[in-house]
Amino acid sequence: MPNEQNSLYLTLGTGKSSWEAGEMLKISHYKYLEIKERAEVFFKLFTNFLEKHPSLFRPDGPCQEDFKDYIEAVLCDRKTRKEAAQKTGYSANLLSEVSNRKIEKNIKRLKESDNEWDIDTLKLILEFDRWNNFRILPKMLQQPSAYKRRLNKKDKIYIKYLLNENKMPTWLIEKIKEKFYFKSRKEDHKYYVALISKTLYKDGYFVLPIRKDKDVVKEMNRFYIYVFADKDDADSFGFMIANYFLKTARVRLGLKFWPEYMEVVHRAVNYAQINNLDFNVKTLDMAYEPLHKHKKAKKKAKEDQGFLRADPQLFYKK
Repeated sequence: MPNEQNSLYLTLGTGKSSWEAGEMLKISHYKYLEIKERAEVFFKLFTNFLEKHPSLFRPDGPCQEDFKDYIEAVLCDRKTRKEAAQKTGYSANLLSEVSNRKIEKNIKRLKESDNEWDIDTLKLILEFDRWNNFRILPKMLQQPSAYKRRLNKKDKIYIKYLLNENKMPTWLIEKIKEKFYFKSRKEDHKYYVALISKTLYKDGYFVLPIRKDKDVVKEMNRFYIYVFADKDDADSFGFMIANYFLKTARVRLGLKFWPEYMEVVHRAVNYAQINNLDFNVKTLDMAYEPLHKHKKAKKKAKEDQGFLRADPQLFYKK
């Protein structure tokens, strides 16, 4: 893979530090370290194997030819599972049930073999699958992953959703502010939320005091809005979201942004309820549906529907 090759060249060939190499490749530091480690593991893995054996599979080994083609495609050519299945020449291998059965069958043959070459091939496949950036084996055959990845994909989807005024429209922000604004001098009666809008607010966000009430928090949950007991936390959250693109424009900035974001979000009153959701575009698009109900179009009478299919004049000669 290009990034793996570049990482080896930059660190081993030019002596760049992991920070410098990561910035040059425009990859976050933790992600670069993962790529660098994988590249080094694969280099050592294949070097050691090819010093002992001239090819990946033993010529008279127990494996089927299309399985060999599949493994060579994913290991040597770094093809995806689908691309590798196509390369085997059997259309049936594109079906996951068929390909999984075939992989399991051939892995079993390697496991049961007494030949050292077959055993080394098996170890190489299992170790490759463990370190690769995507799995090449069925779940039943997978070893534990070598990585402890930082999972912030759904947070990125959520933040970009808040910043997209086509997805989170200004009318919704105004309605929430109008409906839930709570004025009280007693701090222990209030919670806070950050409303995000570059159009409505000069700073890109507004800290809204809301009633400290479980029913109000439930309403915020419906709109996937984090609720904070501390005004400063709501302000910090709003500032980070409004300046998200600036705060993550460079790798080092992103490394600072995410721990701070996670720390603030963890202090949200409804963190457990919101964070447990599987954020995706379809889910978030439904967030503001309860605020406006679409009128259902009246169904046309059955006897009228036939006349709408074609112009009646077409059936008569002029």
